[in-house]
Amino acid sequence: MADAAGRIHLETRIKPTVPIEDGAAEIHGIDEAALASAPAWPEIAHQVKELVAGRPVVIFNAEFDSRIVWQTCAAFGETTDWWEVIETRCAMYLAAKAFGSTNRYGSISLATATSIAGISWTGSAHSATADTLATVDLVNSIAEYRRDIERQLGELEALQKR
Repeated sequence: MADAAGRIHLETRIKPTVPIEDGAAEIHGIDEAALASAPAWPEIAHQVKELVAGRPVVIFNAEFDSRIVWQTCAAFGETTDWWEVIETRCAMYLAAKAFGSTNRYGSISLATATSIAGISWTGSAHSATADTLATVDLVNSIAEYRRDIERQLGELEALQKR
């Protein structure tokens, strides 16, 4: 987890509650052996709750990640009341609005969005930290682009009033 400036506040892998599928292990390069000593969700849940409490949370695929939070909490018999009150924003759909969707779902991949935005990755794609930092850079890039457009529109309006 990172803030808007890209400062990492929580970086950990979590021991899965279900077996990792071979396809997922190939994409992420993380198998069950790599997670054997990772903490279980209940060991770090309090940190996650503390970090997201009372602030909007930007997630590249908010629907997917929210589902994972709900499923993980359910697997450990924990409530999701704390997540229900979090204001989530989906950077994936923000990027699709900014750059156009690239699939039938109306979304865009993080790799495609960052490529269009000219963002260089820090680390390997599909690692949580690299994806998080890419999302931070992407959202900041889109925000900067919007500020530039608004500034240019303001200048045009000023010229028209002359």
